[in-house]
Amino acid sequence: MKENPYLENMVKTASPAKIVQLLYEKAIEHLNESEKLLEEGNYVQFSEKVGKAQDIITELNLSLDMEKGGEIAKNLRALYTYMYRELVEAVLKKDKAKLLEVRGMLSDLLETWKEATKKAAAPKPEGQQGGLNLLG
Repeated sequence: MKENPYLENMVKTASPAKIVQLLYEKAIEHLNESEKLLEEGNYVQFSEKVGKAQDIITELNLSLDMEKGGEIAKNLRALYTYMYRELVEAVLKKDKAKLLEVRGMLSDLLETWKEATKKAAAPKPEGQQGGLNLLG
């Protein structure tokens, strides 16, 4: 695996919110690549790429702060668990539809996350606190 000092430095200096965004983006990238590999019939590399997306989803799931995150964290946990299972099925059945479904869900989450972080970063009137912290 090639080392990318720029990417490594970006991750080391990123805020938790930015790291979540980067994880969503990387999972989507892996699923894009896995779709091409599936179409080419390269099932070994297809499985490996899907596995990398599953690893990211697992990391996102484990990073949820269930106490502070409340209902949103519970819903995300259920969604991540569902996506993980769908990707298992996608690999076992070589099912492109399941792959595309999960990629679509991750894309929706990424866009929602970007909007939420913009709103959380916006200046607040005095006395109000902002923030987005589903992570520990």
